[in-house]
Amino acid sequence: MNRRPRGIVSGLGGPLRALSLAAALVLAQPVPAQQANYRLEIVAPAELVETLRTRTLAGRWRTDPEFEPDQLPLFVDRAREEAQVIAQAAGFFSAKVRVTQTAPEAGDASALPVIRIEVDAGARTTVNRLRLELQGEAAADGLESLLRAGWPLPEGSFFQTARWELGKRQLLELMQQRGFLRARIADSRAEVDPEATTASLTLVVDSGPRLRFGETTIGGISRYPSSIVEALIPWNVGDPYTFEAVMTMQDLLRSEGHFTSVTILPDLAAVEADAQREDVPVNVEVRERRAQRVTLGLGFSTDKGVRGLAGYDHFNVLGRGWIAETGVLAETVQYRMFANLRTPFDRAGHHYRGGARSERLDVSGELTETDTVFFGRGRRRGDIESFVSLQYQTEDSSIDSDAGAIRGSSSALTLGYAWTLRRLDSRIDPRDGYTLNAQLSGAAEGFGSDRSFARLWGRAMRFWSMPQDSRLAGGMLVGLVEAGYVLAGSRDGIPSGNLFRTGGAHSIRGYDYLDLGVPEGNAIVGGRVLALASLEYQHPIQGNWYGAAFVDVGNAADRWADFSAVRGTGVGVRWRSPIGPLNLDVAYGDEAQRWRVHFSVGFTF
Repeated sequence: MNRRPRGIVSGLGGPLRALSLAAALVLAQPVPAQQANYRLEIVAPAELVETLRTRTLAGRWRTDPEFEPDQLPLFVDRAREEAQVIAQAAGFFSAKVRVTQTAPEAGDASALPVIRIEVDAGARTTVNRLRLELQGEAAADGLESLLRAGWPLPEGSFFQTARWELGKRQLLELMQQRGFLRARIADSRAEVDPEATTASLTLVVDSGPRLRFGETTIGGISRYPSSIVEALIPWNVGDPYTFEAVMTMQDLLRSEGHFTSVTILPDLAAVEADAQREDVPVNVEVRERRAQRVTLGLGFSTDKGVRGLAGYDHFNVLGRGWIAETGVLAETVQYRMFANLRTPFDRAGHHYRGGARSERLDVSGELTETDTVFFGRGRRRGDIESFVSLQYQTEDSSIDSDAGAIRGSSSALTLGYAWTLRRLDSRIDPRDGYTLNAQLSGAAEGFGSDRSFARLWGRAMRFWSMPQDSRLAGGMLVGLVEAGYVLAGSRDGIPSGNLFRTGGAHSIRGYDYLDLGVPEGNAIVGGRVLALASLEYQHPIQGNWYGAAFVDVGNAADRWADFSAVRGTGVGVRWRSPIGPLNLDVAYGDEAQRWRVHFSVGFTF
C-alpha cells in the first residue's frame, strides 16, 4: 500500500491539508515550452520551495540551453542529497526526501520529462537547551545578559543552521565593538537529536582582554587647521576602545562641513601583528572641500514661482575653520538676503552660529519686510540636532483692503529652542523612518518686544514601506501631523514669522501658498493657532515613477474657537530623481471649491 508522505500535500487529489501541515505543492515557474528542458515539481513546506528551486542542480538547469538529456539521472541523484541538506539547514532534521523522474509519454513530441522532489519535513527541530558562557575579562563587565538578549536561537525556538552561524558572528562582532577585539569562540556545539527533534546548543566565548584607544593618525589635512579634526576626537589615549566612539566621530566629521568624505578605521592589522599589544591605533582619512564655493541656481515651484539663487561660501574664515554662508534668493513672492557665520564642531557636537537676513514676502494680500539678527549655540549628535538662540526682529507690514493699505510695524526679541530628530533610511529619498520637530520661543514686552508672547510648535512625519509579500509591495504610506499655538492676548505687535499660516504643496494641497489663516481686509494674515494632518499613499507605476493619492486636513486661525478645518484631496505623480522626489499633484480644495496644480521637489523635514 502506498502511503502519502507525512507533511505533504500533493495537490492532485485527496483532502487539502495545507493549513495544518504548512506545506504546499509548487510547480516550476511558468516557462515557455520551447525554453524548458524538463518540468520540475516541488512538494514541500512553503518556506523550502524557493530554495529547492534555486539551489539544486535540477532547479538551476531547467532552462539552461547547454542542458543534455543524459544529465537527468545525475540531477535526480544529486537532488536527494541537496534537498536533505536544505531541509536540515531550515531545522527539519528528520525530513525524508523522495525524488522521482517521469519520462514523457511515447509518441508525444511536445511532452517534457518531469523531475519531482517531495520533502516530508516531519516535526521541526526545537532548541531545548542553550548554554551560553562568557569567559575572560568581559565576564566581569556584565555583558553576558546583553549577549543573551540578542541571541537569535533562544530555548523554544526552531533551530536553523543559518541562524546558528549568524548568531555566532553577531556575538563576536558585539564583543569586538565593545573593545574585545581578540574575542574568539572557545567551544561551539550543536547536538541534534533527530528522533526527539531537539537541539542542544553550547557556546563558550573567550573575550580576551579589553583593548584601549591608541594614537590617532590624521591624513588628508592640508587646507584647513588640523584642530578641526582633533577637536572631534571623542576619546583620549588609554580610554577603553568602543566602535560606537569611532562611529560618533565619523558622523560628526561628515556633517561638519569641511570635508567631502571621511573614513575612520581602527588599525586591526597592527593589533593582529602583535599579540601582546593592548591598544588600538586609529587612522582618520579625510578629503577636504574647497575653501571657497560659489553657488548659482534656478528653479520653480507652484508655491513661490520662479526662483534664482546666488551664493558665496567660505570654509576657512580668518584661518580658523569658521564657515561663512552668504547669498541672495529671489522668488516670485519672496526676496531674501542672508549672511551667516558658524564655528567648527567640538567633540560634543556643539557649535556657535550667528547671522543676519533681510526678507520681503508678498503673499495672500499681505506684504511684509523683515530684518533679523540672531546668535546661538547648536548641537548635532547622531540623528538629533538642537539650537538655542537669541533673535531680534523688526517688521513692517502692509495689508490690502478696500479702504487702502493697512500699515503696521512690530518688533520682538525672542529666546528660542529648536529640536529635530531624523531617523530615516535616506534623507534624500526616504522610504522608512520618521522625523520629529519641536520649537519653543518667547518674548517679553518692554525687553525689545512690542508684545509678550510664547510660541509652541511641533511636527511629526512618518514613512512606512509596504510589506514585500503583499499586493502593495513597493508602495509607501506617508503621514504628517503639525500643530502650533501662540500664547498672547492678541496677535497685534507680533512679527508674522511667529504666527501661523498654511496651504500649498508642503502643507494643505488644493489651496494657494499660505492662503489659509486669518482674514483681514482683503488679505490672509497669520493667526495664533495651527493644526493640520496629511495622509498619502504612493504606489510604483514603472521604474522610478510612482502614483500617489492623498488627503490633507487642517487650518490656521486666531483662536481655537474660530478654528474650522478644511480639506484638500487629490492625486499625483512622483519621479524619484537623484536630487529627491519630484512631485506633481492635482488637488481639490473643498473650501475653495476649485482644483489646483502643485509642483515641488523633495520633502520638508
